[in-house]
Amino acid sequence: MSLVRLIRKAPPLATVATVLVAGLGLAWLAPPGAARGALSQAPGRLELDQVSKFSHVKVTRDGDVRTLWFVRDSGEHVIESKVDLGRPDDLLVEYTRFMFMSYAFRPEPERVLIVGLGGGAMVHFLKIHDPKAKVDVVEIDPLIVSVADRFFGVRSGGEVSINVGDGMAFIRDSDASYDVIYMDAFLRPSGGTDHVGVPLHLKTLAFYEQVKKRLAPEGAVVFNLNPHLSVGQDIQTIREAFPHVYVFRLQGYDGYVVVASTAEKAMTPTEISAAATRLDQRFRAPFSFRKMAGRLSRR
Repeated sequence: MSLVRLIRKAPPLATVATVLVAGLGLAWLAPPGAARGALSQAPGRLELDQVSKFSHVKVTRDGDVRTLWFVRDSGEHVIESKVDLGRPDDLLVEYTRFMFMSYAFRPEPERVLIVGLGGGAMVHFLKIHDPKAKVDVVEIDPLIVSVADRFFGVRSGGEVSINVGDGMAFIRDSDASYDVIYMDAFLRPSGGTDHVGVPLHLKTLAFYEQVKKRLAPEGAVVFNLNPHLSVGQDIQTIREAFPHVYVFRLQGYDGYVVVASTAEKAMTPTEISAAATRLDQRFRAPFSFRKMAGRLSRR
């Protein structure tokens, strides 16, 4: 879940509404005078407003597009997932597209793990574009699993297995071997998370050692990193844990998707661009992997 903080200037004496949103071009600004945290901050028809032990979520619908919102204690709204029900593999939120740059480094994954379900947009992409891949998902919040099923059509079945539990415990206790692990776990910010909601125990060298044990030879792990003051340190910790790290800077804001590989040999920018071109030909998605390869950062 990638976040961009946007503030709309209101007329004098009017209330300023603040909204956190995910992805390039998906920012929504509340109308002037909207109350901070009011229902009107989530555009579209409200279909669900529910609180669990881990989160306060809303689901709205605007035409064929459903949006899953996380509501912070401050009243700020966060777009966690945005799915076109008619074309669920389109990946409307920018960072989810970059997550699949994994295919440039591991083009034929047989088994993958997603830590953090949300509305399941990534599951939709995998089911449609790589239906033979076995997809395991672990999500700590049972409410999110229910919401993904009821509103976004994402549930266990076929090659997809959705599990309720903590990501660290799942990886520690699993005996599975994964070609790719996607790290996309966020909670309501608290004392046990960083400022954007990533559980602190999922961003340590000790955890990354557990992750490496679950990776197949020459496997990869992909991280969704939201912009915050210590994101540079997060990237440095990943560099300390993995032999090859590739940082892609998102276009719309200061978020990053980081691919860490255990391959014996690093890929050059030219090789990554060539691999991305092959992905454009393979997936024929409504976005360009080659352009995303051009966002490789030297950070």
